[in-house]
Amino acid sequence: QTAGKKRPFLFTQCYAIHARSIVPCMDCPAVKMTYRAAITVPYWSTAVMSAIGKGSIDNGDGTTMYSFDQPVAMPSYLLALAVGDIAS
Repeated sequence: QTAGKKRPFLFTQCYAIHARSIVPCMDCPAVKMTYRAAITVPYWSTAVMSAIGKGSIDNGDGTTMYSFDQPVAMPSYLLALAVGDIAS
């Protein structure tokens, strides 16, 4: 939960072989990947990833979609996602 215990918080930890539980991938350090992602979250939350943020869109239904791009090949265990009532 976030500070104040009012909202849930989600984060990933893909080391050592847990990226395969999030996305279909070859989950070993020798195999590198690039990726694009679109994450839809409740309006009150923010999504961040181990990628370049490409912006967000208000879906008009109480959710926001965040887009990300990782153009540099990286091992799957470095894939990271956090969602919650967070501030930069």
